[in-house]
Amino acid sequence: MAAAAPTETRVFTLDPHQLAPQRETLEQALGYRGRSVPEAVSLLLDDLLASVPPLLQPSCAFCVPPGRLTTTASSIVCSAVEFHTEPIITKRLRKSTAVALFVATIGPRLERWSKELTSSDMLRAFVLDAIASVMVEAVAEWVESAVASEAATRGWRVTNRYSPGYCGWTVADQPKLFSFFPKRVCGISLTSSCLMVPIKSVSGIIGLGPDVKREEYECSLCDLADCFRRREGPARP
Repeated sequence: MAAAAPTETRVFTLDPHQLAPQRETLEQALGYRGRSVPEAVSLLLDDLLASVPPLLQPSCAFCVPPGRLTTTASSIVCSAVEFHTEPIITKRLRKSTAVALFVATIGPRLERWSKELTSSDMLRAFVLDAIASVMVEAVAEWVESAVASEAATRGWRVTNRYSPGYCGWTVADQPKLFSFFPKRVCGISLTSSCLMVPIKSVSGIIGLGPDVKREEYECSLCDLADCFRRREGPARP
């Protein structure tokens, strides 16, 4: 693997109260899409949400690697490091002048609590895990906005954000992505199978430039069937 070129990393520590996802998003994450939430689940959600903020350790970081960006039909070469993003993502980044690489996490505490509950209260553990997933997405959205603000200072726009493991982009590229950041950036490490620890973490890439554009996410292009943002298909019974 080629060594990443030195680049400046911007790291942010967020106030947990900055993360306020809409109630509808939380309900969708629990599988209630297009139908009312049972009162027992709604009350449990209220109870857990009140307990979550002190357990959050939200942080994120991004960098814009220097040097020329080139693309092939299925990959992006950034500072001499090739990312095998595959055609779906590469097509949407091909007009980029540069890219921002990012990481985001809420830390390990909610994950640990959810695991502890698994043996005694599966419903509470399930709801807590869904809350954690929504919260880390909120951190990823925050850093995406920070990238967009940085791009605007250069007169650039941004694409959607894309992550390894989606749309054919192999998670085996995670070490390459993390090579652009300081070791254990935001407290995140990689396992031998390229999974992030804490689990409730997100990494990815965003295209930057005057000719790129942000689009509606096209769920038909993604093979992640259980994503709570998926718009296709009927609501769960």
